[in-house]
Amino acid sequence: MKKGTKIGLGIGGLLFGALLLSGCTNSFCSTVDKAHILYGIDHGVCEYYDSKEAAEANNKREDVEPTLVGQVPDTNVWYAASFEHSGNLLKIKNSAEKSGISTPSLKYYIALDTVVLNHAIEAGEKDKATITAGEIGSAKELTGVLYDYGYLKFYGTNSKESKKLWENLDVFDNEARLTYIGSIVDSIDECPNSDYFAYYKQQMKTTINSYRSCLALTKGNYGKYGAEEIEVQIQEKSYGYAWKNGPLSGLLVWPIGALLDIFTVGMSKAVGQGWAQLFAILFVTIIVRTVMLAVTFKQTTASSKMQELQPELAKIQAKYPNSNTNQYEKQRLAMETQALYKKHKINPLTSILVMIVQFPIFICVWGAMQGSAQLSSGEFLHLNLSTSISSVLTTWSNWAHPTSGVWTALVLFLLMAGAQTVAMLLPQWLNAAKKKKIAKLGRNPAQKESDNKMKWFTYIMLAMIIFMGFSLVSALGVYWLVGALFSIAQTLITHAIMNRKKSKK
Repeated sequence: MKKGTKIGLGIGGLLFGALLLSGCTNSFCSTVDKAHILYGIDHGVCEYYDSKEAAEANNKREDVEPTLVGQVPDTNVWYAASFEHSGNLLKIKNSAEKSGISTPSLKYYIALDTVVLNHAIEAGEKDKATITAGEIGSAKELTGVLYDYGYLKFYGTNSKESKKLWENLDVFDNEARLTYIGSIVDSIDECPNSDYFAYYKQQMKTTINSYRSCLALTKGNYGKYGAEEIEVQIQEKSYGYAWKNGPLSGLLVWPIGALLDIFTVGMSKAVGQGWAQLFAILFVTIIVRTVMLAVTFKQTTASSKMQELQPELAKIQAKYPNSNTNQYEKQRLAMETQALYKKHKINPLTSILVMIVQFPIFICVWGAMQGSAQLSSGEFLHLNLSTSISSVLTTWSNWAHPTSGVWTALVLFLLMAGAQTVAMLLPQWLNAAKKKKIAKLGRNPAQKESDNKMKWFTYIMLAMIIFMGFSLVSALGVYWLVGALFSIAQTLITHAIMNRKKSKK
């Protein structure tokens, strides 16, 4: 085969592999999931109360700007409106103003919230929720209607055929202008212009793309979204739905996510949500690593045999001390080394094969833990496992609050980093101990250079794992901690078995 053909096939294989792996990290969030999350992030400027006095009490709160108070039409419920209530909306508004973009008034957003509420009530009636404006007797009931149907603000139009985001936002905006200018809104100048709408949508799209925890076996409320950390409704995801994201998503990501869901739900009543999540990750890690061990058992055994052959390899290398400069010695060294491997039925490329198998599995585990809706709810020792360790540790205000999960994140990171260091360097330490007996034979310069390269490769991989464990979701840190302990045990057991066999011989 020509060199150009080999290079072409190699590049094609890499592109195919990248395309295949991309399905592992695709979001499981459907359009309606995203609409629910968007409403959790921006649920408007109004908060609802059962009396005018309760609504007006917001003006006395130090953390809230002066509010506009009014009564929801056809109800006994009152609202208090402020940009401080809106969380992400306030950030976008301030950012837009810094960019020189004209922003809508508070009154406009009260009108938009009123339109959203009317459509939420209408949707509740269509779903036979027996809700009408006249029957809403409390602020709690009204808020419940909005949490169930407020997502329509970001969903498609009322027609069943439309499933696109943002369409209703444009429709509701026009309705707010046509219905409430002159009543709630004083003039058209208080409404958003096209520049602001484009900026707002772009900012919200960036935000929604960072949320991926939508892999759930049952429909329910999950996650913590927006400044108020609201749980939002996520649709159930079937096994068939997973295949739409790619073959690896169906083969590995969904099954791993399903196991996390099943274990968490099964144990949550007995030990609580946070501990149930921890045990779920523990069990899934053991299952995944056991399957990987079964698949790569032959290759792992071959790697252990290679370690046992170090004395014989050292003798061969000592025969050709100039193999790094002498072509003849280099060829003889390669031939005798290959003959030794063949005699013991060892393929030196098995370690590379193990890595090729492990990498896509790791990507799929990452995709499952990042996408798990169960892990996005609840906390383990105040740490939400769907958030990254870095986001917790680098938010400096967390260090002043013991309930922020910062200490849990710190301990988890240190344990994970320490365990991974031991797991990756333990084979080298054991090998170095064996080589003490053969050091007198001398070291082949070429082999010494190869060993040094392998050490640097190990250090680079270790640094990458620790960095990713710091920057990715906390659940992955737990996975790597348990996986490292599994690897340490596997290495020690294999080492003991090989020594026992050697002693018998």
